[in-house]
Amino acid sequence: MPTNYAGRIVNTTGAIVWGVASAMIMGLAQTKALSLDALANGSARMGVYADLGADWHQEWVVILLVETGTAPTAGNAAFAFLAESLDGTNFPGKVTGADAAYPTTVVDNLKQLGAPVCSLVASNDGNTVLQQQGSIYVPLARYVAPVAYNALGQAFRDEGTDSNNNSGIVMVPAKFYFSDTEP
Repeated sequence: MPTNYAGRIVNTTGAIVWGVASAMIMGLAQTKALSLDALANGSARMGVYADLGADWHQEWVVILLVETGTAPTAGNAAFAFLAESLDGTNFPGKVTGADAAYPTTVVDNLKQLGAPVCSLVASNDGNTVLQQQGSIYVPLARYVAPVAYNALGQAFRDEGTDSNNNSGIVMVPAKFYFSDTEP
């Protein structure tokens, strides 16, 4: 019997949500720490690594969300990188796998991580959550640690409490399927 349908199924079960404690990002609770509160322009922050498991999903959808308190310069961008490790210890680009400030030679270190997984180009909005369309990401190693880089021309929003911080990175498993019946 021929295959009539093909596509991707994206399910938030198993999603990895990097943000501050108590944050709800896209309606999902934070699962890994990434403190993006008031991240200065020209600065980067790395987050706690995630273990994708021994038989990890082959594809993920990665979404970067940034909340600004002051209107960013239209056309400037924020970027999300994912550093990979085979053992959860040795990451490229001086990534440690812990929630911490990224080393001061940000741009040189980011070059070691390769191309960003996703980028978010700003419109001239203030006090809003900016969200880019999800990007397909294919991990090559079991462990991944995020790095967010702010080149928006303004700091990310300085949040009063963790529960209203809307900046983060979401990684949702995707599965490609072929079927002879409509899903």
